[in-house]
Amino acid sequence: MKRMAYLVLALGVVAGMAAAAPRLVVDPEVYDFGTAMDGTVIRFVVTLKNSGDSTLYISSVGYNCSCTSYSLAVRTLNPGESTTMTVTFNTRNYSSHAQPVSQLVTIHSNDPARPELPIVVRGIVRTLAPYEGTASLLEQDFYVLVDLRSAEDYARGHLLGAVNIPVAELSAHLGELPKSKIIYLYDATGIEATQAVQLLQQNAFTLARVLAGGLLGWWQAYGDLFFVWAPDAVRTPPTGTPYYGTWAVVQPSQLAKKYQYVVDLRSPPTYAAGHFPGAENVALATRDELVAWAARLPRPIPGTSLAIWIVDEDGSQACDVAQYLQGIGFTQARCLFGGVAAWRAQFGDELLFPER
Repeated sequence: MKRMAYLVLALGVVAGMAAAAPRLVVDPEVYDFGTAMDGTVIRFVVTLKNSGDSTLYISSVGYNCSCTSYSLAVRTLNPGESTTMTVTFNTRNYSSHAQPVSQLVTIHSNDPARPELPIVVRGIVRTLAPYEGTASLLEQDFYVLVDLRSAEDYARGHLLGAVNIPVAELSAHLGELPKSKIIYLYDATGIEATQAVQLLQQNAFTLARVLAGGLLGWWQAYGDLFFVWAPDAVRTPPTGTPYYGTWAVVQPSQLAKKYQYVVDLRSPPTYAAGHFPGAENVALATRDELVAWAARLPRPIPGTSLAIWIVDEDGSQACDVAQYLQGIGFTQARCLFGGVAAWRAQFGDELLFPER
């Protein structure tokens, strides 16, 4: 009888050992991104959990297209442990495919029940409407315009979309400027801007440039085109003599041919938490507010252009505004399709600076 009991016990232990196995649970197994513009990079996070009772080993992750990729730091999970994997899908040229489109990312592991576990990313990819633009297009053309004059002079009148950093404070605010983008600096005449560019370039801002002649040089070329005036300001040009240097200089005509203006429709607290440098926070809750605001926008003249980017959190209101602007003649007005959320999905917090 004892031998029989030991045999039964031994068989039970063996059976228990045989039953022990890892079990990979993935959430989500299907990610539907809805509708995306052609060229948008879809990025989402998948949770991987070992719900079994022995160690899970992820041997590899495969995908059926170079348009997809992943990031996975942890490949060994003990029972009950979890990790995350980031999956990306570049939708470039997928608007020409049958819709909806889908791609697979397959996880290979030692889970005996599902040694190959597919994750599906799917959705509709379409082309841009004339009034829509992708995060990639905004990132490609973006620059920062810095007004180095005093806060008082800036408040009286400044170039549209300029950020005010008085020259004496520039060293303390270098962290608010991107090193990867062109930075145009101006003062009244161009003298202080030349010195400021030298400071920036010494600190690895290799794309910093002086607006030749400063505001006075701009005025001589274009008057108060693309100027923002205080309501009570006397609209007169700056005084002094414009300085036209030869080092790291951009002419007013070069800036005027590709002038940009970013309008942020999000709430003031959301805007303050992180926005594009120089973006103006505007509330357009009603049609009347939109019409009145649009009527005050400057119109480009021959030889100049004005690219207006309208942004919100998800692109819903911004695209309606951009469509309206195109309808009244602002042919380069665009919304950021997918909004700031789409920007963050592709570029993270790059170029999104908190209000200072």
